[in-house]
Amino acid sequence: MGKRVYRVLDVNLNRLREGLRVVEDYCRLVCDDDQALRIKDLRHDIRSLLDDKLSADCLAARQVETDIGRQTFTVTEASRENWPALVQANLKRAQEAARVIEECAKLITHSKLSRGIKALRFTLYELEKSILNQRSIRIHKWFGMNDKESQRLYLVVDEEFYSGSDLLADVRAVLKAGVGLLQWRQKSGSDSYFFEQALAIRALCREFHTPFVVNDRPDIALLVEADILHLGQDDLPIAIARRLVGPAMPIGRSTHSLAQALAAVAEGADYLGFGPIHKTPSKRKPDPAVGLAGLKEMLTQVSLPVVAIGGLDETNIAAVAAIGVPAVAVIRAILQAEDPAAKTATLNSLLQTK
Repeated sequence: MGKRVYRVLDVNLNRLREGLRVVEDYCRLVCDDDQALRIKDLRHDIRSLLDDKLSADCLAARQVETDIGRQTFTVTEASRENWPALVQANLKRAQEAARVIEECAKLITHSKLSRGIKALRFTLYELEKSILNQRSIRIHKWFGMNDKESQRLYLVVDEEFYSGSDLLADVRAVLKAGVGLLQWRQKSGSDSYFFEQALAIRALCREFHTPFVVNDRPDIALLVEADILHLGQDDLPIAIARRLVGPAMPIGRSTHSLAQALAAVAEGADYLGFGPIHKTPSKRKPDPAVGLAGLKEMLTQVSLPVVAIGGLDETNIAAVAAIGVPAVAVIRAILQAEDPAAKTATLNSLLQTK
């Protein structure tokens, strides 16, 4: 046994610390999440479990030149689909390494290390659930915040602008055609109708694994178990809405200027709607168009996911996509199309890979 057990310990201690560092930097630099401090403390805890002799024995047993793992590279290691996949892979790596360390420590009768790493392993299980359930992780996934992913087509369904004859059938068709996110917005009508339609559209979104957004109404968003709540400028403050929907549901805010966008970030929005990019009849009292220049300026100041909206269709959506905004919202372009599914496919084809 001798030197070999220290070699196994050395490899897995490195693997554990490296995996934790990736997750720590994600929490700190991507999400601005204070869980980074918790992970940093875990790395320090690992160091405290290693006495000088154990550290020296592990270092002496290291064999980088002859390690066959140095030349091993699997297909799944070549890329990660998105941030959640990257974070989960590194948490799993850390958990597995912790188990190996825990067991090997028993071979050298190092009970302090074995007990300490066991406690850390269970902390990692809890961390995995906590981090991967975070709003920021889900928002990054839903908005495709990854250089390899195409921009999302975000459809706002508002019956005031729908020219078809069977809304739910067309919703199903556009979801099948590739709408990336779908918002239910209804400015008139009864609460019961809003609720019933929200339930029906939510069921369709679940069928196609598409995030479902409820506009304006935190109560209905909670009741139908929406994925996201979206609030306008005149709706409830985010802090008040969050008291209704709880800490897990992401909340977006519509903004129409850089000042409003910065205010929404400070308020705690998880993503922003920004526009109108161009003049649009989809609002009763439309705000002035911000144009492509306004969108570009805002993107330099805000790190949250942004949905560009307002007057967008197949004639101008590519220019908006070229700026690099993660999602582009349309209303009339699809709802008033002769074939909403075909128009969805056309718009998606214009959203170039980032």
